[in-house]
Amino acid sequence: MKRVFFLFLSIVAINAVGQNVDYNKIILPDYVKDVDFGEKLVQIAWRNNPANDVAKRQIAIARLDKKRFSADWLNFINIQSNLNPYTIDRAVNGPAENSGGFYPIWNVRLLLNLGAFFTIPYDTKKAKQNVAIAEDAFNSQKLELRASVLKAYNNYLLSEKSYKIQTQMLSDTESSFKLMEQKFKNGETNFDAYVSSLNNYNRLSISILEAENSYKNSKLDLERLIGIKLEDVR
Repeated sequence: MKRVFFLFLSIVAINAVGQNVDYNKIILPDYVKDVDFGEKLVQIAWRNNPANDVAKRQIAIARLDKKRFSADWLNFINIQSNLNPYTIDRAVNGPAENSGGFYPIWNVRLLLNLGAFFTIPYDTKKAKQNVAIAEDAFNSQKLELRASVLKAYNNYLLSEKSYKIQTQMLSDTESSFKLMEQKFKNGETNFDAYVSSLNNYNRLSISILEAENSYKNSKLDLERLIGIKLEDVR
């Protein structure tokens, strides 16, 4: 049992390593032309999505902060110096009788910011995490956009097909109703059969309106994601 258990863990570990996502392949590059229509829509949506520029700027800002915190070590040591007034007077007028014993000639102070030993590494690590967060958000945006575009495209295809089917059904039902109406006028059928045919025709007429509305809305949803009209996609 132990051997089986360890074998199972090994398989899980191998699968976990092998299933890492290559985020550079989530959105196919523009130079890749031989793609199906759905992937082409994803390419266009990614290129036209203004949120991408925002995400890229956030990554750039996070990386700049990282560089800034890494350079804060340059502010770690603070050296200050000044001349005492007797030194200045001596340099201008020569040694004075009452200044020969004034020392030191130069006043120099070396200041060490001990808190920087703790704050700079902390801020640097925090900046690195912010870079990772910004990059992960950018990659997550790729996954979300691709899924949204393909779902919208699938909904569009479904609604388009449904609309066409119901349009054909309405055309057939309309022909049947007109035939039934003529038979009713000729006294070849009863009133109940005529009303039943009329109700069926009215129900399909309402259904076709709903199908048309769904079809148009699904098209708008898809165009909102890709940023252009579907007819303009080349």
